[in-house]
Amino acid sequence: PDEVKFKNLTTNFLERDLQKVMPALGLASEPVPLWWTTDFILASPVGTPVEQEKWIVGEFNCSCVGISKCLAAYCKDDTPNACYNDIAPEDLAEADRYGTIMGQKALGFLSKGFTSSRPVDVSGITRVAKNDLGLLPQPLVPKYKGALAEIYVRCQPFGGSDKSSNGHRYDSIPFANGMIKSGMSCQLIHYVHQEHSAFFGVCMNFDFIIVRCNPGQIKADGGDQGKFDDGMRGIRKLGIQVWPSPDVMEFMGAKD
Repeated sequence: PDEVKFKNLTTNFLERDLQKVMPALGLASEPVPLWWTTDFILASPVGTPVEQEKWIVGEFNCSCVGISKCLAAYCKDDTPNACYNDIAPEDLAEADRYGTIMGQKALGFLSKGFTSSRPVDVSGITRVAKNDLGLLPQPLVPKYKGALAEIYVRCQPFGGSDKSSNGHRYDSIPFANGMIKSGMSCQLIHYVHQEHSAFFGVCMNFDFIIVRCNPGQIKADGGDQGKFDDGMRGIRKLGIQVWPSPDVMEFMGAKD
């Protein structure tokens, strides 16, 4: 945002246009996603003065956008044991900074009307991950209770192309730690389609859900994406924040 060459673009988008995005998509009651990207295309002729340039949005993407600084933590054929500890310190510091920003934004959204109590009992659903390596301790008295929902594809190597060796998505820890650093709890939970009702019963006890289920992975695990989305719509109707909600994903998700 400090690059002089793009000052006109960033100033106009952040100070003027950003507040119009969700209403323009017919989602005025939804907040912007916690973590998303926007691709811009320069629409002005070559030679146009920077201060007069016009930019248009090529696409939005909030479909489980990855934190690139954490890529060292996801498993590939040549790194089958990749984990949180494989992220370089300087990359982890940057990822943690992103998580902190997200936590602050989430707290701002939630402080408009939710209440809080202790972290939720999730013993009624299967614990898929081997451990929570890197996750900070949950606050004893959180301002709000949250969860980060993941999917482990049991028929695929590593549980899917975005997983660390413990079964969590490779960038889940910075997301969750950002919430925790802002005084909220954030428990990592996995959606197992055979436990659909139990999973959403647990979700009803949170103040917010961060959905980090990559498009196509629920179906690949044998589940029904539409059924999952309807479940999250039901959670949203209860007044529980879902980031991103299925309807936001429909209009802002760049992946099919």
